[in-house]
Order: sequence, then structure tokens, then C-alpha cells
Amino acid sequence: MILNRTKFKDYKNLKLGTRIINNTSSKISRLILVFLLLFSVHLVSGQQEEKTHKCIMVFGAHADDVESLAGGTFAKYIAMGYEGIYVDVINNLAGCNLEKTPYFKGALPFTISNSPHAYPVDALETSQIREEEALKAAAVFGARPVFLNYKEPWFSMGRKRIDYGTKLYGQYAPPGRPLIALATIMSKEVNFVLDLLKLHKPEIVIIHTLGGEKLDHGNAAYIAYLAFKKAIDQKIPVGKLWMAVRGWFSEKYAQENERGKPDILIDVKDFLKTKYVAYNKHISQNGGFGRDYVLSNRKKNYNDEVEEFITVIDNSK
Repeated sequence: MILNRTKFKDYKNLKLGTRIINNTSSKISRLILVFLLLFSVHLVSGQQEEKTHKCIMVFGAHADDVESLAGGTFAKYIAMGYEGIYVDVINNLAGCNLEKTPYFKGALPFTISNSPHAYPVDALETSQIREEEALKAAAVFGARPVFLNYKEPWFSMGRKRIDYGTKLYGQYAPPGRPLIALATIMSKEVNFVLDLLKLHKPEIVIIHTLGGEKLDHGNAAYIAYLAFKKAIDQKIPVGKLWMAVRGWFSEKYAQENERGKPDILIDVKDFLKTKYVAYNKHISQNGGFGRDYVLSNRKKNYNDEVEEFITVIDNSK
């Protein structure tokens, strides 16, 4: 009997212990369920927040390159309600002349002496002139100007050209972030551009031709490309990366094998006025003859009513 009681007592304890375990398991299950529900709500909320913004961002190597690259497209999208971010990558320490508008024979000369020669403006004055021109141009578009302030590889001082790598370049120590070519291999600098993408989460980013143009343009494009890829890796919402069809991409060989064939064509004929009013603000570069300046540097069959791009990355799918 004692043995039986003991067994019965043990059985009751077993049943009681099972009930306790079951009650505890039920509480844990409920807590897990609540946690999962809260987590899923947070996840859905986070996914809803992490979308690209209605924003178009154009990276121009120099102060007038936004207009050259995509001025009509920029104007068109801003007119459609997009936020426009006008990015000037390099700090424009070079590129202004006295007595003559550089790079454009058709413009009237800036002259007080009738000299046939061009006299380069010193670095800091050039940078100030070109930044002020860019501010005025960005205002025409209704865009926000951003100056990344990467150094030029050369500048002028006292009418003398000073190239990167020379003793004088180091002695003058021009202001700015690293040379753009060096910046592309520096994680800190790629992250600096990445921060701009994080801030605006642009739906469209437009850059110079990757590997297709002169070095300043190509490197300005490359650092934006590296930052764009990094944004995708970090789940930062960015949309489409387009590049202009310039350099070897526009030559017959690339056109024949279709490597240079654009897949994005934007009709900008209704926005040419805005584009060229903005372009004309860069008087130091084109003397206020923006369209003549553009057409003088393009092939005869160039049609400025359509702007063409190649999709580099489409992260919107």
C-alpha cells in the first residue's frame, strides 16, 4: 500500500509537473508569437520606408558638365516633380582665361588689349568664378548644387601651369579633397560619395562615360559607380545608373558592335531652353553661347533634342 501510494504520489507530481511545463511552454510560445508579429510589422514598415526618392542626381566632373551630360533630361525630370541634385565633382581650380573664352572659337573674346593670346586665371579665382557660375546654373534648373571639392590635376599660378606631381604643386598645396584619380581607390572617399546617395536615395543617377572619356570625366564617373554599387550592397535604395554615350562608345566601332548602343533615349526638345539658359551661365567657358558651344564640339549628325544614355545598373527591378 505504501508502495502504491508512493507511485500515486509520483504520478500526481508527474501530472503537476507536466501541467507546469505545458503552462510555461504556452507562455513562451505566446511571447515568441508576439515577438514575431512585432518583428514582421517592423520589417514591413522598414521595407516601406526604404524606397528610392523621386530624385535625379547628375554627376558632372566640372562646373558645366551637368548641362553637357544631361541638361535637357535634368530639366525635364525636375519639371515632372523630381528633386534635382546638381553635383560638381572637381573643384575647378583650372579652366578660366583672360582675353579669350577657352575651347570655343565662335564666342566673342574677353579682351581689353586685343591680344591674340589666352592668359590663364589663377587657381583660387578660377574656382570662385566657376563655382558662382554653377550656383547660377543650378538655380535655373531649380536644383540643389553639391560641390564634392576633389582636386584638379593642374592649375595656373602667375600664368604658369602647375601639374600634379611637380615640386610646385606640393608647395602650393591646393585646397580640396584628394585628386579624383586617387579618390577612386580610397574607401574613405567612396564612402563620402556613398553618403550623398544615402541622403537622397535617388531614383536616377547620371554619370560621364565609364572608361570612355578623358581621365577627369572617367574618374568622376567611376567613383560615383563604386558608391552606387556599394549602396546596393548595403541595401540603400538607389534606382538606375545611366552613363552618357561619349568617347569610344560613340565611335563607329562601338556603334557597329552595339557596345555603344544607347538603351535610354530622352526627348528633351521642350526643355532645351532651360538647358541652354543654364549652360549660358558658364560664361567663362562658352561666353554665353551655350548651344553654339555644344554644337561646335559635336558631330554633324548630332541631335540635341534627344539625350542618349546606356544603363549601367538597374536596381529598380
